[in-house]
Amino acid sequence: MRSPAFICGIVGPVGSGKTMAALQKGLRVAAQQKPVRRADGVLVRKARIGVIRESYPSLQSTTLKSWFRIVPEAEGKFSWKAPYTHEFTKVLRREGNRRDGRVLEILECEFEFRAIGDQSVEEACRGWEVNAVIIDEADLQPANLVPFLTGRVGRFSDLDPSLVVDPQIILSLNMPDIDNHIYHLLFDEAAEVLGLTAEEAEILASTLGDRKLIEKFVQPGGREPDAENLHNLPGGRGYYVLQVAANRATPGYVDRMVDNKPVPIQHGQAVNAGFAYTSHVRPVEWDPRRKLIVGIDQGLFAAAVALQRDWDNSIRTLGEVVNTTRDEKGQVQLLKVGPTAFARRVKRMLTEKFPGIQPDQIRVVADPAAFAAKDRADNEHDWLLAFQKELGLKVHKAKSNSAPLRNQAIWSAMDQRGGYSVDPGCRHLIKGHSGGYRYAKAELGTGELRAHLEIADTIYTHVCDAEQYAALEGEHVIGDLRGKERRRRPVTNDSDFDVHAGVR
Repeated sequence: MRSPAFICGIVGPVGSGKTMAALQKGLRVAAQQKPVRRADGVLVRKARIGVIRESYPSLQSTTLKSWFRIVPEAEGKFSWKAPYTHEFTKVLRREGNRRDGRVLEILECEFEFRAIGDQSVEEACRGWEVNAVIIDEADLQPANLVPFLTGRVGRFSDLDPSLVVDPQIILSLNMPDIDNHIYHLLFDEAAEVLGLTAEEAEILASTLGDRKLIEKFVQPGGREPDAENLHNLPGGRGYYVLQVAANRATPGYVDRMVDNKPVPIQHGQAVNAGFAYTSHVRPVEWDPRRKLIVGIDQGLFAAAVALQRDWDNSIRTLGEVVNTTRDEKGQVQLLKVGPTAFARRVKRMLTEKFPGIQPDQIRVVADPAAFAAKDRADNEHDWLLAFQKELGLKVHKAKSNSAPLRNQAIWSAMDQRGGYSVDPGCRHLIKGHSGGYRYAKAELGTGELRAHLEIADTIYTHVCDAEQYAALEGEHVIGDLRGKERRRRPVTNDSDFDVHAGVR
């Protein structure tokens, strides 16, 4: 909390209070800015603090829940229009330190919450002028975020720069793996990680004076005698003992999330890590009142997934079409299939699982890239035309091919209680969510393997992609994922009935 370092990081186990500490530190930085005396003699300090995460749903479900415990939503003015802003005033000092004493000093503060989403770092942070930025779950954010933000803190167009005190970048995170960019930044405390030359680092050190460029604070592990925040955790130390017992098969998780130890991350990490068979797999009934959305991942190993959005925008996945066989060793393999044969299989699935369904009750969507692929060697556009002709239904362009946006559509649903369910008949898709749909491995110069952000091309990739294209359909889905405010249509009474006339 007291560290004035330009880049300051707190690293600890799950549940150790990191996010609360980082947000409170941001408020403390705001209160340390230089004041201006108002005409009535009151000292006024002004500050703008930024908070950034990977998506707006993540901000809402975790970061903002912690923030509202510090400054309630009803205090001041909170805007849910992206980027979210919270403007409020705090009394810092009263005469005689009495509750009823005359106000001597106040803080006029604005916290601005932004998400990167499917934008570039530059697009997400464009125009930001803040005293400090808090990066929550910093190890999960793009590697170029911290270097870019070094030029955004301490800059103001509407405030006097001479009033700025110790601009900071504040990081909160679980222990990252040893190949993570934030690990290199905090644990090596290396200026070159920021892209600085030796000369630039020397100039920066001179500019900072007594302040450190980079400083980290590593909390004790959850099983250590001096573990922090136990009094706020359900079951106290038992909170961590339970996690250890439940994750004995994944020692890397225990090392990082419980014992706060850096480890080399294993390749093959599941993309949909929030999937739980007992919570998400259940019989799903077709609702004829709602549109059936069929997502298509076209090509030689085509796959289709049929789902519906419920009244609360939850995802209910009802069926899949995947062409598989088993080789001599009994291993499942994908079968190559042409567009006409695949269309027949999709028609059979629609007829058998949704008897009596009409064409106007179905919307078919496919990878947008295929619609601009007329001159590509793989002829995906021609594949779609042949598929559409045999299916007898128009194939629409999916709303996005952005991998972060498509993944977030599934993650957001899985993170909500009752937000995602998949029928047990979707066996291939369930195996994909259980780890078949995973990140690719990447080989280092040392011959070691580490996690790679690219998704591996496995037999489960196509069916998971198909579900993602379908999951982007629905009212407000894209807007919610991007944090856009929903537009409310005005209600107009165009009748000549006089509601004020009374009853005769």
